[in-house]
Amino acid sequence: MPPDDDEFRGALREVLERSGLSMRALSTAMGRDPGYIAALLDPTRPSRARPTPADLLAASDATGIAFVELLESLWGIEPSRLADELGRLGVAGSRDGSLDRLTESERALMSDFIAFLVARHSGRGHRRRPARSEA
Repeated sequence: MPPDDDEFRGALREVLERSGLSMRALSTAMGRDPGYIAALLDPTRPSRARPTPADLLAASDATGIAFVELLESLWGIEPSRLADELGRLGVAGSRDGSLDRLTESERALMSDFIAFLVARHSGRGHRRRPARSEA
């Protein structure tokens, strides 16, 4: 659920503080008019459209704040939700790029294995092993 207007303004102020940019600079970095951020922060002005994902990508590039952090703070979208959905789509990666070298079929196999482990962990795919008889 997206933050209400007051929460949104507070989160946007935090983004400004973390970035070290002025309101004008952040507005410009997003490709918006120079008064865009100031208008969003002013509770007495008519509500404006909140930043789009494209705006947030540009803000991330300009500020160094991770895109997923901006989505979470300004739109209330949890990073874990994005990670789960990317995992279900078979999109995987790693910081060192080692998974980028896998073929498409190897990635599908990895995705299937991850799904198996998740199901096993949650108890859905877990089978009890028969007890070993001691001889």
